[in-house]
Amino acid sequence: MSSFSEDDIRRAAEVREWLVKEVTNKKEELDKLRNTLLIVDSLLKKTSFITASNLESSATNVGDKIVPEIHSGQEREMKTRSDSAAELASNNNTRNDNQVMEIKSLKRAKDNFLISNAEFTSTYVKIPLVDDVNLNINTPPFRSFFINRILEGMKTKDKEKIQKGEINEFEILEYEVNSDENGKIKSVTISNYREKERLNEILNTATWVFTRMLEKGN
Repeated sequence: MSSFSEDDIRRAAEVREWLVKEVTNKKEELDKLRNTLLIVDSLLKKTSFITASNLESSATNVGDKIVPEIHSGQEREMKTRSDSAAELASNNNTRNDNQVMEIKSLKRAKDNFLISNAEFTSTYVKIPLVDDVNLNINTPPFRSFFINRILEGMKTKDKEKIQKGEINEFEILEYEVNSDENGKIKSVTISNYREKERLNEILNTATWVFTRMLEKGN
């Protein structure tokens, strides 16, 4: 006969179920951290291994020179050209009715706190912040890193490709940041990302940046 009672066996089964769940959760968190680490490593290689603190500091110093203009009114927007990224995405949808809209949840790694349900097709990605997330466009490292380093960096590479004749002008990456009159971010829309690697970098970097901003707000 077994020396364990039915209660002992039941509790052991419950503990095992909990352990399996914890292992799964930790694996998902580890995967997210690895993806973020890949982004950071890639960025460091591109910037000759500048430290993160120096990177953010130097980007902040030049931020005013390259950050898109913020317009006053019912909504303050940062635009890179007169045609907004949202309009470009809408036009792309009109030209191609076969596009499939996909959704990816962006969550804070440590507790799975939902930041955004990002929407994307083969031509654009929209990152709307959920109602409970209150982040301001002036909170670092949104402008200095996400806008000026990541998105503007992609635009610069596209301009170089245009000069080399590798892509057409209408294929250049465009983006738009929608915010209210107080600077609260509503959404970020990027069109013409073109490459799967770019989409992953945009989504993973956005998750990391918004997580940092949440930490600064607490």
